Amino acid sequence: MKNHIKPALFVILAFIILTGCASGGQSEGKQGASSAGGSQSTQTGESVKTGGTLNVGYPTQPVTLDAHVSSNTAVKDISREIYEQLVTLDKDAQVIPLLAESYEISEDQLSYTFHLRQGVKFHNGKELQAEDVVASLNRWIKLSSHGKANFVGAVAKEIDPYTVVLQLKTPFLLTLQLLADPIPAAAIYPKEVVDGADDKGITSFIGTGPFQLEEWKQDQYIHLKKFDDYTARTEPSDGAGGKKEALVDDLYFRFVTDESTRLAGITSGEYDIALNISVDNEQQIASNPDLQTFLSPGGMIGYFYNSNEGLFKNIKLRQAVNAVQNADDILTSAFRDPQFYVKTSSMVLPEYPNWYSEAGKEHYSQANAEKAKQLLQEAGYNGEEIKIFTTRDYVDQYNVAVVLQQELESIGVKVKLDVYDWPTLQEKLGTGTGWDIYPMSYAFRPTFYQYSFWGGGPGLLKNEKLSELLQGIRTSASVEDARPLIDELQQLVWTEVPFSQIGHTKQVTALSKNISGFQNILGPIFWNTTNNKE
Repeated sequence: MKNHIKPALFVILAFIILTGCASGGQSEGKQGASSAGGSQSTQTGESVKTGGTLNVGYPTQPVTLDAHVSSNTAVKDISREIYEQLVTLDKDAQVIPLLAESYEISEDQLSYTFHLRQGVKFHNGKELQAEDVVASLNRWIKLSSHGKANFVGAVAKEIDPYTVVLQLKTPFLLTLQLLADPIPAAAIYPKEVVDGADDKGITSFIGTGPFQLEEWKQDQYIHLKKFDDYTARTEPSDGAGGKKEALVDDLYFRFVTDESTRLAGITSGEYDIALNISVDNEQQIASNPDLQTFLSPGGMIGYFYNSNEGLFKNIKLRQAVNAVQNADDILTSAFRDPQFYVKTSSMVLPEYPNWYSEAGKEHYSQANAEKAKQLLQEAGYNGEEIKIFTTRDYVDQYNVAVVLQQELESIGVKVKLDVYDWPTLQEKLGTGTGWDIYPMSYAFRPTFYQYSFWGGGPGLLKNEKLSELLQGIRTSASVEDARPLIDELQQLVWTEVPFSQIGHTKQVTALSKNISGFQNILGPIFWNTTNNKE
């Protein structure tokens, strides 16, 4: 089976965890207060300026630059400039070759054969060959969350210096999607880097990407520089694939945890790009003629119940809380304006019809206080205190918690709001005890299958039927075959209520007016980005 056969098999269900995209594209840019629509890039001119420096005000420092071992967003955002994968995602979220020239899938869907591009150089001058891919893929299978969960028994083998076969033990519908996923990325390292690493992480950060690591100054910045021998694809730029160019000589990720400092920096010109701007501050950017706002998919937001301990083991109580939910009130409170969110019951947006489902939508945003009270009575609720855990470190999550508290109190539920800093909240939730509900936004992912909450983490619902549906989707021969299971799983979410989805959000990035070519494909990418500052 050639890689151009049955394209529906490879369509990504742009499954929303932190920010939806109402315009139908993966990103949209705005100059001042006027919208530029759903364009994939802010670049508009025919001539492209090269050289100079790009300073990015970035909210957190990565714990490593080993893309195999971490699902941390900061690791992904920085390491994807350094490393590349066999395949990646185009602007429509379909899988396309990157380091692979082409690929083929066997009829039994157990063998994926990748034909490598020749002449691709690593940052150390070595040519990419099959031995590097084999070493990297087998390490990724062993250490990454994707590998351990989905590729047990799989092995990569060298056929010749430019051909690799990934042999699966069982068919897996989402094989290519996970190989294209940038978090945790199936990044290709030189074989000697893999051989010299332990399971905790690599120590030499060498890839084939358009930028290479120059310096990492802890707690201050990571400095990447243009890789002069980068071997780009010849096709036009397309999402995270096609032609990639380092159009600036130097790329700095400046670690600035405080949003007000990032705002001050982008306003003064200290930073050219500032990430993770709250919607409350978007107007400040949009009204400044020297700045642009850029909206991109963030992900899905909802509140999650402790289904394994305490009051919310009772499904009637979960259904009661879900019945009183008013998504309009919550989304408006948390995100202010419809341009920053998408109201939908589906875990996938309508722009991705292969995975979009309206099953169970009658249970979404019911805003039905009388029904909620009846379910409370059926659940035997007797005035017990319900603990909502949240953090002010993420304003959207905190605002959701406050509105939820108000909704529950309006139907006679006793509620306590426990507020922690982000690290403490993660620690307390991880124990699976002491909490009843928590609002959470999950980063935008290419398929709903990849959301971490399906695994039945501490406090989260463990359900035999849920596991059966996920496995059925996993082993389907095609997306078409999986459609009934996708609908059934969506229905199950709204009847069993392991969580109550509120909607999908958008992420705000602030750009200098001098920036063009910036994109967001499952996170920001900085190749093909120009700084026109004189």
